[in-house]
Amino acid sequence: MAQNGQVRAGAEVVRLAGGVSVWVVRAQGAALTAHHPALRTAAAPASGCRVVVLDAGALETVTAAGLRELAACAAELSRSGCRLTAAGVPAAPGRLRDAMAGVRTAPSLAAAIADASHEASRAATPCGPADRTTARRGDGGSGERPAGGEPALVAADGFGDDLPAPVRRRIDDLLAQVREARARAETHPLVAQAQGILQERYRLRDGQAAFELMRASSQRHNVRLRVLASAVITAAGPRALDQPWFPGRGRLPAPPLGFAGGLDPRHANAAEVLTATLDRALDIAGTGMGNLQLLDPASGDLRIEQHRGLNDQFVTFFDRVGRHGTSCALAAEQSHRVSVTDVATDPVFTAEARDTILRAGSRGCHSTPLLSERGALVGMVSSHHERPVAPLTAAQSAALDGMAEQAGHWLDWHRRTVVLDTLEDLHDRAVRPS
Repeated sequence: MAQNGQVRAGAEVVRLAGGVSVWVVRAQGAALTAHHPALRTAAAPASGCRVVVLDAGALETVTAAGLRELAACAAELSRSGCRLTAAGVPAAPGRLRDAMAGVRTAPSLAAAIADASHEASRAATPCGPADRTTARRGDGGSGERPAGGEPALVAADGFGDDLPAPVRRRIDDLLAQVREARARAETHPLVAQAQGILQERYRLRDGQAAFELMRASSQRHNVRLRVLASAVITAAGPRALDQPWFPGRGRLPAPPLGFAGGLDPRHANAAEVLTATLDRALDIAGTGMGNLQLLDPASGDLRIEQHRGLNDQFVTFFDRVGRHGTSCALAAEQSHRVSVTDVATDPVFTAEARDTILRAGSRGCHSTPLLSERGALVGMVSSHHERPVAPLTAAQSAALDGMAEQAGHWLDWHRRTVVLDTLEDLHDRAVRPS
């Protein structure tokens, strides 16, 4: 997280009602200079964004070179069909005002967003390329709103809202059982595949011996069996059985977890870090609803690991999320946060996904990617809100970005250190049984 005065830029995609995407870039630091990273970030908006807002409200001043570069950025974006608005730019001396002649301005980020929303509502179609609305499962779900404006609030189980409370509770219980059974069914083939690999590699007597091998290492290093099985499947095997699995591997120091209270990053387990990450994200966003997903290396899907305040229908439907049809899928693709101001009108969701979110009581959401130091996707944390949302404040954005950066780096470290330690332990047990 940036300290006061540190020159830095944060960016996110804010989706307005109807699906118009705005590339919001927040400039941090004392002054807007020609080399401020916010200008480079603004000049390269995320795919689908034809409106760019550079929020300079946190800056103290601008330089002449900074204003000239801002004007050049606006002109370049205009040539590519995009419009830039500078929000909250500190007042420039009279002799520099000419440099701002070609730059659209707004007094604040909220004013710039309201202006973009007003223009979008007058347009016949949203600007920029249409969002892909392929369904999460197969190609069902058009992403279209039903006639009459608001999407129909049909429960994900196909029943309406008029069921008696005892019947609804029974349905919810059954859905929870279905989700647990499906999780077991999805985990079993993964574990079975890993068992087969280990049985063949180490010439074990049967699959049960391979399972016991994984279970022992899983328990010793406090790594979930599903995570270990996925690592067995995706990691390149050892070159020779009489050598370490990862020869010459240096142990990396654990990244800090400043947001996670008293957790020691060297000894914390993944469940503790995931809990702290989701709790902190919801605290920053000011809501009690949300979920945290991790990337499954074996399938490439995002899988729910933690959730708060969401019903069983939501958790069952979004247990696994692919590449299209949701805000978190779009955030994963863009590698930037996506804020959906109004779920009910945004075509980023398939019809089924939208109805499930609305049924859970969410009308707005913020989906923030958790990235490794190399920028690879590790997971996603999303907050959900009972009403349509405005863009995050600068303070919220900075706090959430700082937390997500630390969490993403730690989770990547855990995979590249603790999980590999667990594989090494498994390898040692297999080649040197006690």
